[in-house]
Amino acid sequence: MKQLIYALVMLPTIAWAQGSKPMTLEDIKKKLEWVREVEAQDFAFWQRYANMPDQSAFRQGQEWYNPMALVDGGLSPYLPVAKTSESATIDPAALEKAAAYATARETQAFIVYHKGKIRYQRYMDGYTDTSAISSHSWVKTLHGILFGFALSDGKIKSLDEPVDTHITEWKGDPRGKITIRQMLHNTSGIEDADLRNIDPLTNLGLQMVEGSNVTAAVLGHKLKDQPGTAFSHNNVTTQILGLILTRATGVRFDKYLSDKLWRPVGAQRGALRMDKTYNGNVISYCCFLSAPSDWMRVAHLLLKDGKLADGTQLLPVGWVAEMKKGSVPNPNYGLHIWVDAKFEKLRPYIPTMPAAFHNTHSEPFAVDDMFYFDGGGKVRIWMSPKLDLIVLRMGFPPPKGMDFDEAFMPNTIIRGIKKR
Repeated sequence: MKQLIYALVMLPTIAWAQGSKPMTLEDIKKKLEWVREVEAQDFAFWQRYANMPDQSAFRQGQEWYNPMALVDGGLSPYLPVAKTSESATIDPAALEKAAAYATARETQAFIVYHKGKIRYQRYMDGYTDTSAISSHSWVKTLHGILFGFALSDGKIKSLDEPVDTHITEWKGDPRGKITIRQMLHNTSGIEDADLRNIDPLTNLGLQMVEGSNVTAAVLGHKLKDQPGTAFSHNNVTTQILGLILTRATGVRFDKYLSDKLWRPVGAQRGALRMDKTYNGNVISYCCFLSAPSDWMRVAHLLLKDGKLADGTQLLPVGWVAEMKKGSVPNPNYGLHIWVDAKFEKLRPYIPTMPAAFHNTHSEPFAVDDMFYFDGGGKVRIWMSPKLDLIVLRMGFPPPKGMDFDEAFMPNTIIRGIKKR
């Protein structure tokens, strides 16, 4: 904020130095009054704007952001943990090799589940299985799960209905004809948030991350591509999906998530960002503070085709299979979840992403039914129903200059299974 005030005061001074009319003390006072009024009108935004850490680092804490919406859980028993006396189902050397790779890359939590039990877990830097950690884009996949409930409950008639059924602000606008399915496939054609514009007053991307009206910010984004023709892993699209769920169900996103998924799987309490305290909107596209053990619960639910650990069918039958169907623009991305339909050595999030920032796969996955959660900072959960396998990596990005091979950890473990 101080930098903004300085700029607003100094710009007219510079103009005067270049031959324009000189500023008076009264002019400066008026400028400062304007700045104070702008700050007062949206204090939450300016507070976050002043305190926001580097978002590209994927290692910032969450204390800079408030308020938060609590997502209540259920705290049922966790997945069983294998005893040391039990026969190993995975070669111990393979587990240690994969864990060493993870540890070297600043991993906070590394967990392996196989054949009904947790077979390996390692936590670094004081973290545990119940530590609240930012899950980055993993929360996007929760939207895909929740739409299964909304469809089954009749709150959504079809994934192929236009979004203006619920986003009435787009009635008569080409964006209104985008379908929910295209949104879930990330082929909506909507432009993604751009954080490069330094003007905080007009930048919709900054307003989406830090502002006090995230709905206005996301609905202000324009159509970039013809819907259904291009893939873009897009924060704007996910936030709109969260808004559709809220409007279709009549229940705010955090409460719907709690009622339909978080409490039934027995997860502990989590937290999502809100744009403002009173009558605020939940930020649903990113950064759900949640525990590694709870993501294992969700992964296990998907691994078992929507069944809880006790065998109860929670998700509609067949919904996980529906989630895993890709699109023509990107067969490797289903309904807000990544799948392994075809091998890509360099996997981009957007078509224009520079090759240096692609996700590198040195080889195909060693099993043909892999699907996975993918989030910023290289957080991953790989799942294979055929092998009854889950591998979770939660943490920071690898140190600068260190590679991250998307295939190394899961494939090392899979080959360790095949040795037994």
